[in-house]
Amino acid sequence: YAHEAKAVLGQIRVDSKTNEHKAALELLGILPVTGKIVVGDALFCQRDLAEQIVDSGGDYIFTVKDNQSGLGTDIRAGFGFEAAARQIAAATSP
Repeated sequence: YAHEAKAVLGQIRVDSKTNEHKAALELLGILPVTGKIVVGDALFCQRDLAEQIVDSGGDYIFTVKDNQSGLGTDIRAGFGFEAAARQIAAATSP
């Protein structure tokens, strides 16, 4: 869905033998995402989806809900690591 254009860019039927994750991978293979931001909910917080978006030249924003405590903890730890690395770099730069 292209928000500003209010238009559906692509759609793939999800049958009973697959799930939205696999359909999203297929759709990402069709749509050009270079220079675009792909937005998805917690269902799309999958490594292979993120890798395909980045490998195709795009970026992503996935929403993580509080019911995914392990994933939330990992994300907070990643941001904490980045913040600490910036502080160390600022303190030690010439």
